[in-house]
Amino acid sequence: MLKSSSGRLQSTALALALAVLSACSGPPPAPPSVAPLDAVQAAARTRVPLTRPVALDKPGVIADLEFDLPPPGELAGSSLVIGIRIAEETPKAIVARSSLIVREGLPARVRLQKLDGESRTDVSLLRIAPELKKRVELGADGFTPKASPHSVNTGMMREAGLLQDGLIYDELALAYAGSPAPGRYHVVIELLEDRPALKDSPAELIIAYDGKSK
Repeated sequence: MLKSSSGRLQSTALALALAVLSACSGPPPAPPSVAPLDAVQAAARTRVPLTRPVALDKPGVIADLEFDLPPPGELAGSSLVIGIRIAEETPKAIVARSSLIVREGLPARVRLQKLDGESRTDVSLLRIAPELKKRVELGADGFTPKASPHSVNTGMMREAGLLQDGLIYDELALAYAGSPAPGRYHVVIELLEDRPALKDSPAELIIAYDGKSK
C-alpha cells in the first residue's frame, strides 16, 4: 500500500515537473504593440522605414532628404523600396486607387546616393519591367516610367509606428536598390508630368525594405 502511494506521488511530481518545463519552453510572449505615429512624428522620422506626404498630380521634386538605413529586420528582404504608399478603408477602394496610379504611369527621376563624410556615391537602382518578372537597371539619369506594385516588410513598418489600425495599405515602387549597405543616404525624387487624375489622391513617399521571399 505504501509502495503504491509512493508511486502515485512520484508520478504526480513528474507530471508537475514536465508541465513547468513545457511552460518555460513555450513560445515567447508577443512583443508589445507600438502606438502609431501621428503625422508630425512620422514626417520627422529619418530612419528607414519612413514615410512623407506627397502630391502626385504636379511635376516637380517630391522628395529631397537624407536618411539612415539600418540592417534589414529578421523577416525583411534585402532590397530597399523607394516608392509611393496609399491607404484606404476598404479593399475595393484600395484596388481602385492603386489601379489608377498604375494606369497613370507616374514617370519620374530617382537618384540615391550613399554618404560617407563629404563623399557621395551613386547607388545603382532597378525598376520592375512591364512583364513584372524582369528587373531593369535605371540609367544614369534615374528615369523610371511608372510605379509598379511592390510589397514592403510590414513588421518593420509596425515596429516604427507607421501602420494605422483600420486602414488597408498598398505600395508601388518607383525604383529599388538591391542589398544596399547600412549607412547614411540621400534621395531625390522628381515627378516629370502633370497627372490631374491624381489631384485628389492622397499619398506618401515610402522608403522601406521589401518583404522576404518565401
